Order: sequence, then C-alpha cells, then structure tokens
Amino acid sequence: MSEQTAILTEIRSLSAHDGPGLRTSLFFKGCSLKCLWCHNPETIGSAPELEWDSKTCIDCRICEAICPEKAIAFTEPQSYIIDKHRCTVCGICVESCPSKALQFIGASYTVDQLFDRILKDEKFIKRSNGGITFSGGEPTLQYPFIAELAEKLKADGYHLALDTCGAAHVKAYETLVPLMDLILYDLKEMNEYKHRKFTGSSNKLIHKNLLLVLNLIDQQKLKTELWIRTPLIAGMTDTEENIKAIGKFLSQNYSAQKWELCTFNNLCLAKYRKLGRKWDLEQTELLTNDHAANLLDLAKLSAPKISSITLSGLTKTSKTD
Repeated sequence: MSEQTAILTEIRSLSAHDGPGLRTSLFFKGCSLKCLWCHNPETIGSAPELEWDSKTCIDCRICEAICPEKAIAFTEPQSYIIDKHRCTVCGICVESCPSKALQFIGASYTVDQLFDRILKDEKFIKRSNGGITFSGGEPTLQYPFIAELAEKLKADGYHLALDTCGAAHVKAYETLVPLMDLILYDLKEMNEYKHRKFTGSSNKLIHKNLLLVLNLIDQQKLKTELWIRTPLIAGMTDTEENIKAIGKFLSQNYSAQKWELCTFNNLCLAKYRKLGRKWDLEQTELLTNDHAANLLDLAKLSAPKISSITLSGLTKTSKTD
C-alpha cells in the first residue's frame, strides 16, 4: 500500500464541469496564488483548518467551554467565534458540536484510499465518457501524489484532466502532462503589474510553463488536449486590452483546442464567512450581457485559429436590453 498522502478539501462526484462527461473532481488543498476573486478560499492554505457556520449554530456554547486553547469565544452580537491564531485544529470542538456548525476543512488521503473512493463513481463516469479532474487550489503542488494516483487510474482506463494556474515547479508539469488527457490552463491577466496586484504573484512563470506544456505535447507526440481559461472579473480582467493580449499570445504560440471565458459571480461568499475572512469582492456585480458578448467577440477576433471560444457563467441584463 502506498504511503504517500495528500490533503483534499472536497471530492465532488457527478461534476459536469472541468472536462468532458460526468467527472469526479478532486480539490487539493494549497495554492501558489492568492487571487482576489478566488471561489475556493478553503483551498488557499495547505493545512487543515476549522470553519464555523453561523446559520447552523444553535448557540449552545459547548465548544467555548471545552476548547483547551480558549480559541473559541462568543460575542454579543454573535460574530466569528474562532481565534485562528490560538486554534490548533485538535478537533475536540468538532466532535462535540451537536449541530455540526463546526467542521474541518481538509482531509488526508493515501493514494489507495482515494483510488477506492473514485471507484464508487466508476459506472457514472465511464457511461458518460467522463473522467477524473485534479483541481484545487493548485494540485501540482502535490504532484508526486497525483502522479502515482494518475498511473493507477490510467491503467484502469480513466480520462484524466489537470486544472492548473500554471504557477508551479517545472518538474510538476514534466511529470504530470504525459499522464493527462486534458490540461485546463488559466491565463488570467497579461499585464505583469496587474497580475501581481490581482493574484499576489508574477505571471512570468505561468507563461513559461505554458510554453513548456506545449513543448512536451509536441516533442512527446502526446494526444493531450489543452484548454485555456480566463476569468472575467468586473473592473479587473474584463478589459479589451487584456482579452486582446491573451488572444495575441495564444495566436503567436499555438492553436488551442478551446479558450473559455468564465464570468465572475459572488456565490462563494458563504465560504469566506465560514472561514472568518473578509472578501473585498462580495459587492462586485455580474458582467452585463452586452459586455460579456463584446469580450467574446473580441476573443474570437484576437485568436482566429482557435476553433472553440466560449463564454460560461452568469451575466446580468444590460440596462439597454
């Protein structure tokens, strides 16, 4: 039995996103970026952490009484009760909470444990020509684990997809790309200054790794597909300048199978509140239909060699509609 372990926040069955067919998506904990718009804030940190759901809490205050670190304290009016600096994630409060308002985020799995869990979804996956998607967070940060699991899954005939932001060590892509049937690769913002501002990191490594992925596919004559994803965030990445720059970069370097523009929404706000984190984008509005459509048209003009350029996500009615 393998001794390698990885920390995941969620195993999502029957997902219709992140690749063809119905998929089991594995969300690995830990990320190399800190995007202001992140929809999975529970995956940013690499270590397990505690969350509290104020809507589920019945105010019994058992957790406050039994916490050995005195890391839980209720206030009036009730606010976030966990002091993350004092909490050691010992789990006593989770075990004692009658309403399950306190929960762990992040569970450890061995390769064999995760493989056995995936087998439970096998019939749905294979009947729909689906597969497994390694997501996060940034899954490549745990690439030795994924490589071992991927080899077992490939031997069993599964379609494999890697969802990556591109900000990881070269070795991760050299190891994983040959094992994948599909790479979902983010290009968020082409302007270096803005990328640092929005994600906390440079985009130079991301661009370098994308070219590496392309070279690996070409040199090793892999059948791996490469889909590009761009999040459209109002007032940030949703500029004509950004879409033109990404389109130019893609046209100059390769002909992709697909480029997907993904519109922003704030439906993940509850996740931030459960973690006791402030989210600066909670009031950010949806893109209008017209603006999103204009960006889609611009993407098609900027990257004419890409046969499939699509728009996904929620939008709102334009005032003129």
